[in-house]
Amino acid sequence: MYRVSFKALLIFLLLSTSAFPSLSQSDKYIDNSFFTGAAKNKLDTLRYKTSQKAAEETLGLLEKEIDPETYVMGPGDQLIVSITTTNSEDFEVEVSPEGKILIPGVGTVDVKNKTLKQAKEEIKKLADKVFNSHELTVVLSKLRRFKVIVSGTVRKPSIVPATAADRVSEAIERAGGLKYNSSLRHIILVRGQGKEKQIIPVDLLKFSIGYKEANPTVLGGDQIIVPPSSKKESIEIWGEVLKEGIFEYNPGDSLSTIFRFARGFLESSNLDSVELVRFAQKSDSSYRIFLNLSPWRKLFWVSNKLPGDIPLRLGDRVYVRQRTNWNEPRYVSIAGEVKAPGRYAINKNGTRVRDILLRAGGPTDQASLEGAILQRKKGIEKFDREMKRLATIPPSEMSENERRYFQARRLEQKGVMAINFINIWNDPNSEDNIVVMDLDSIYIPPNTNFINVQGRVNNPGLVSYKPGNNYLDYIKQAGGFGYRAEEDETFVVKKKGEQFLASDMNYVLEPGDNILVPPEEERRIDWWLVTTQAITMLGMLAAIIGTVLTIQTNAKK
Repeated sequence: MYRVSFKALLIFLLLSTSAFPSLSQSDKYIDNSFFTGAAKNKLDTLRYKTSQKAAEETLGLLEKEIDPETYVMGPGDQLIVSITTTNSEDFEVEVSPEGKILIPGVGTVDVKNKTLKQAKEEIKKLADKVFNSHELTVVLSKLRRFKVIVSGTVRKPSIVPATAADRVSEAIERAGGLKYNSSLRHIILVRGQGKEKQIIPVDLLKFSIGYKEANPTVLGGDQIIVPPSSKKESIEIWGEVLKEGIFEYNPGDSLSTIFRFARGFLESSNLDSVELVRFAQKSDSSYRIFLNLSPWRKLFWVSNKLPGDIPLRLGDRVYVRQRTNWNEPRYVSIAGEVKAPGRYAINKNGTRVRDILLRAGGPTDQASLEGAILQRKKGIEKFDREMKRLATIPPSEMSENERRYFQARRLEQKGVMAINFINIWNDPNSEDNIVVMDLDSIYIPPNTNFINVQGRVNNPGLVSYKPGNNYLDYIKQAGGFGYRAEEDETFVVKKKGEQFLASDMNYVLEPGDNILVPPEEERRIDWWLVTTQAITMLGMLAAIIGTVLTIQTNAKK
């Protein structure tokens, strides 16, 4: 027959109530890592050792002076009793395991479950019976140490040392701290036994936002039980708050409670239309409530009573939207021949093209304003469903209209605005001086006195610009048309991207323009037709040769 000690049995029971949840259950729990520091399915050994050391160092440390009206006496507390008569006497006494104090020359005082104030009154009452005239002083000189049981979802369920100045959270830290899935709001402090048994709720989440009474101090023999959290009993807040997420629900929670859990709202929050989504009672459907919490912006951190602070229900979800276009960074970039190229911040609907040119120091002496362009990103990002469709079709299967549309859109410069920078620079009131938009880009090209001739010419390259010359003059300067040049399909590309058929002459050549001479289209050789025609021709040639030979033979005869 095996004998098991009570201590071993107790440790086994504690461990059996705090096993880790299986991986399949882990998603059922609320992520409290922001508050507990515990990671999911991981044990941070460094944090564990640090918290253990801190818990040991805080043992018996006081937050502030002891309040005689609330401090409950117990075995191990030490008092100094000073009685002043004709002969002053000081006695250092300790509360016995039975909860009594023995004062030499005075007697025994029962201080069990009495506060320090009540103990002082009992000692004074007894001393009055012994001494006729005296002055009595009672001082608490040393706090007692006792045991507290910590069980549930903590790292190391155990019996830990504590003092009457320690709070529940400190006892939990001495048991290794909370786990990833530990409840913060449904912790139970069990005190006493039988008829004197008390169940004291502990809410560490409320304690973290300033409610000290939610994390009470402990007494000897207390048991702390930490259950796991559950998303089934939760409330949520999302949007423009400092700490959005899912939090455990407790009856009595109000709208301000969850906002305090979320550490308040951001300046970007739109408080005049906060949305509360609530499940209808005895139904799976939900409905929305819109609340104007604008007064909270000034009152939230200075007042405990807030207008519109309605009670929350289990499953409530709060959404805080962002103010429209709140502090969106808007800028325009300018590059090329300006004195200070770069990015420039703009105001919505308040900054024009000329403003950007001026802030960039204006164009340089080498700038070509006639070739400057403004490209709008929003125009580039515009989706063209027809182009996407045509891109999947071979050109041979396109209709004539589809082919023309595809070629025109493929060659276009997307997002380029049709404005005249010369007019903009010379006249601030010009219609071309349009309002710039976020992510617009301006490019001022350098001034050039060349025409770029490329393609099927004998000497492609840059050719000096001469006013009045047409495209044929520049092609001649580039060595003339080359081999297999498609002369009739020569086209001109302007600096801003416009394209013209060169032979139409419906344009004016300017410095920086491009003349492109394409090659002739490759002709496909039908070898079957060539072979057939060759055989036919050889047959005809053979017939002719035969006829000639026949005639010659007949002539000799």
